[in-house]
Amino acid sequence: MALVELRIADLAVLRSVTLAPGDGLTALTGETGSGKSLCVTGLRLALGGRVDGEVVARGRERATVAAVFDAVPAAVRELCLGQGITVEELITLSREIPVSGRGSCRVNGSLVSIATLREIGEQLVEITAQGESHRLLRPAWQRRLLDALGGEAVAAGRSATAAAVAAWRAAEETERNARETAARDGERLERARELVAELGPLRLSAGEDAALAAECARLRGAARLREAAETLGAACGGGEDGSAADLVAGAVAAGRPIATATGDAELATLVGDAEEAISVLSDLGRRARRLAALCEVDDRRLAAVEERLDVLERVRRRHGGSLEAALERLAEAAALVDAAGGGRGAGALAAEVEASRSRAAAAAEALSRARRTAAAALERAVTAELRRLRLPNARFRVVLQRTPDEAGLEVDGARVACGSEGLDGVEFRLGANRDEVPLPLDEGVSGGELSRLGLALRAVVADADDCPTLVLDEVDTGLGGDTAARVGEVLATVARRRQVLVATHRPEIAAPAGHQLVVAKRDRAGRTEATVEAVEGEDRVREVARLMSGTPTEAALARARELLTQGQGGAAAPRLRPARTIGRDE
Repeated sequence: MALVELRIADLAVLRSVTLAPGDGLTALTGETGSGKSLCVTGLRLALGGRVDGEVVARGRERATVAAVFDAVPAAVRELCLGQGITVEELITLSREIPVSGRGSCRVNGSLVSIATLREIGEQLVEITAQGESHRLLRPAWQRRLLDALGGEAVAAGRSATAAAVAAWRAAEETERNARETAARDGERLERARELVAELGPLRLSAGEDAALAAECARLRGAARLREAAETLGAACGGGEDGSAADLVAGAVAAGRPIATATGDAELATLVGDAEEAISVLSDLGRRARRLAALCEVDDRRLAAVEERLDVLERVRRRHGGSLEAALERLAEAAALVDAAGGGRGAGALAAEVEASRSRAAAAAEALSRARRTAAAALERAVTAELRRLRLPNARFRVVLQRTPDEAGLEVDGARVACGSEGLDGVEFRLGANRDEVPLPLDEGVSGGELSRLGLALRAVVADADDCPTLVLDEVDTGLGGDTAARVGEVLATVARRRQVLVATHRPEIAAPAGHQLVVAKRDRAGRTEATVEAVEGEDRVREVARLMSGTPTEAALARARELLTQGQGGAAAPRLRPARTIGRDE
C-alpha cells in the first residue's frame, strides 16, 4: 500500500470527505462534474501543487487537505530526517489554504516550506491529471526512464562516464590551481620546490633525533657496558668458584650443622638469611649476564647512526632550530607544490588534462550509443502501446540533445557540454494525430493523451521509478469499449507493482479495480456538497451498470456483473476490505 487516506475539507464542493484507496488498482467514479477531478486536485495540493483560482468553499475561511502514506521510501525518510522530522510507520502531508494570506504546510505536524512539501510529495505520488504531471514532464525523469529501459549497457555506460568525467574535472582543477599558484606565488613556489627537493628525500620523522641520540650513546658505550655486566655477573654468581654466591653457599653449608647441634636460634636465623642472599645473588648474576649478551659492539651501525645524527643536526641549524620546525616548513612547502601541480610542469599537466578529456569523451560517446539503441526500442514499444490505447495515429519520439560548450568535450567535431550523466539531454515528444509533428510534452499535449502516455510508459518500462503511487485522470477521454478494456488491462498490470488510483467514466476501466470509490453530489441545507463512498457487492454492480447506460437496467446489471467477474480474474464481484482508520494527528 502507499496512499492510506486522503482527507479534504472545504475545497469547493468537497466540504468534508475522506478517500481510502486500497492496494493495487482503485477506481474513482461518479457522474460528470461530481468532483472526481477535484479529489485529484486535493491530493495534488497536499503534495505541494500550486493553487489555481478560488478553491476554498464559499462561506469558509480556509480549505485543508491531508494525505497519509505508509509505504515510505528510504529517500523520503532521509529527507525528513534532514528536516528534523521523525517518520515511523506513517507520514502525513497536510496543507492549509486560506482565502487570504499565506497558507501553511506540514509534514507529520512539523511546519515545512512549500518547496519541501513538494519535494517529499513528488517521491510519493506521480500524478497525470488535467495536462499536469509531477514527473512525466521533467527531462531528468525522462532520461532516468530511458536509462532504465537501456538495462546493463546503459548502466555500465553511466558508471564509466561518471568516473571518467570526474577524473577529467579533477585534472582540470589541478592544472588550474597550478597556473594560479605559479602566477601568484612564483618566487615563493620556487623556494618551496627547493625545500621539498632538499628535505623530501631525507624522510624525516618527528622525534627521530632523540631516539637516535639514545641509540648512539648505547652503541658508543657497548664495550664498557658489556665488560661491567660480565664482571658483575661473575662476582654475583657466575657459576665459577670464588663468586659471592659460591662463598656464601660454602659458609651456609658449614654453619647449618652447628646451628642444628647447638640449637642456637640466632645462628639459625643468620643461616636462613644467608640462604635468601644466595637466591638474590644468583638472580643478579643471571640478569647481568643477559645484559652483557645484549651489549653487542656494532661499529657499522654506530657509524650509520652518527652519520644520520650529523644530517639531522644540519637540518636543525638550517630550518628553525629543531626537527619539528623543519617538518612544519616541509609540510607547508609540500602543500604549496601540490597546489601547483605536485612539481609537474605545465606541459605534463596539460597532457594529463587532454588524456582525461579524451577518456571522458570516449566513455560519454559509448553511453550515447547505448542510449540511442534504448531510445529506438522505447519509441517502437510506446508507440505500439499508445495505438492499443486508442491513439491510432500516435507517434512517440525520444530526442537526444547536446548543448554546445566551448569548455566541454569534443565529440563529432564539436565542443559540447558533458556532466556525470553524459552528453545527452533527453526529451520525450508526442504527436497524437495524423501528420502531426511530435511536440514536447508540455506543448499542446492534452491531459488524456498525457495520462495514456504515462500509462504506456509504465506498461513498457517496468522499473520506471520507485514512486509508490500513480494517479491518472482523463485517461479514458474518447475511448470506446474495446480500447477502454485494454486500458483497464494495462492499469491492472501496472497495479501489480504499485498502487494506482484512476478517475474514470468507463466501466471497462473500473471493473478490473480491486477497490472502487464513488463521488456524488447532493444538495444539503441549500448548498451543493460532494461525498465519497466506497462501494462493494451489489452497490458496486449498480455503479458499474450506471457507468454503462446511465440507468441500472436489468441488462446493464447483468453486464456489470459479467465485467466485474472478468475484471477480477473470474472471481465474484470483489468486496472492499474496511478502510484503515487513521488518527487525525498522525
